Amino acid sequence: MRGRSNTWVIFSEELRGHLRSRWYVVFTGLVVLLLVIAMLVVPLFQDEEGSSGAPASEEDLRQMGFFDESGLFPALEGENGPVRYGSRAEGLEAVARGEIESFYVITEDYLQSGRVEQYAEFEGRFPSNPSGEAVFRALLINGLISGRVDPEVSARVLEPAQFESFRVTEDATAAELTPMAVEIGGLLVPMLFAALLGTGLAVGFGYMVQSVAEEKESRLVEVVITSASPLSIMGGKLLALGTIGLLQAAVWIITAALTVPVMLAGIPGAGEFTISAGMWMTIIGCFVTGYFLTTTLAIFVGAVAPSSREAGRLGGWIPVLGFAPFWFTGLLVMSPDGLAGDLLSYIPFVAPTGLLVRLGAGGEMSAWQIAAALAGVAVTSVVVLWISTRVFRAAIFMRGQNFTRHNHWVALRDAD
Repeated sequence: MRGRSNTWVIFSEELRGHLRSRWYVVFTGLVVLLLVIAMLVVPLFQDEEGSSGAPASEEDLRQMGFFDESGLFPALEGENGPVRYGSRAEGLEAVARGEIESFYVITEDYLQSGRVEQYAEFEGRFPSNPSGEAVFRALLINGLISGRVDPEVSARVLEPAQFESFRVTEDATAAELTPMAVEIGGLLVPMLFAALLGTGLAVGFGYMVQSVAEEKESRLVEVVITSASPLSIMGGKLLALGTIGLLQAAVWIITAALTVPVMLAGIPGAGEFTISAGMWMTIIGCFVTGYFLTTTLAIFVGAVAPSSREAGRLGGWIPVLGFAPFWFTGLLVMSPDGLAGDLLSYIPFVAPTGLLVRLGAGGEMSAWQIAAALAGVAVTSVVVLWISTRVFRAAIFMRGQNFTRHNHWVALRDAD
């Protein structure tokens, strides 16, 4: 009971310290704010991109003008078509006055060269007008075949195919491909949470290392250890950081669940995308085991380092592990279930984010494989925690000294 009481006291103090941290509140709120901003901004870009592939409206066509030097397109102009001008100069003046957005000159040798001059108020380093060009190209095709080709054939020339894609399976049967929105969602969601997890682990690790090292350096922990066991001290810290990390993750998960569907809403077939219960369980499992392992590593580094500055140097490589799987994203996209995917999924120190990156890249893992990978992280965390408890008592009394391999071995062999 005494050990449980001490663990609870340390847990409560550490938890309050985290919740009062300005950086914790700011970081948690910043991610929420960025997701909300993305929810509002992404659909705007989707509307712009989507409009380029949609049929041109009457208003769009009236924002275009042309001058036909070739004489091949007498029927191109109409009430619902682009504006015809009698000369190049008239068209340029119309663009300058803002009456039209783009002006095209069909050159005299168009049949031989296919050359069309395009005039507009281009801006930027790499000016282009792909949507306008696509519309005018369709108008030219229609003008060339109008009256010469059957209307049904003409319609098919303008829109020659509506592709429906199917994947051929190993048993020579056809399977319909997953809609694009579902694929995008399947990529975006795991990658998003992998990035959030990596960032959260880096911040939590830094805070815990600093906390343990400063307490040891100030000799405060020497007073605490007289009334609490090393396991109680580290257990309280572990539970505190795990709780605060999972609380942070819960805020992010709820925000993402509300904002990501809105981001995908502008993509055709987005209504078919849902985050499965299995994916949610995997995300939560990665967060739980990731915080468990990172916290135990932080406690160990903070315990063996002679000072807070030295702790930062010794453990500076650990936060990088959370982002290491992103370095192999290109390789995973090409072969998500290859050797790289297996290594990133089953090496405990990178598995929490590696699993999510692999699944986002299109990897296929059964429930037992995911469970085995996360179990490996949990077992590694327990081993690190056991080592930490064995060396912690010895380490805190070696104030100002380096914790050598020999000292480490002695602590593991002789500590209570």
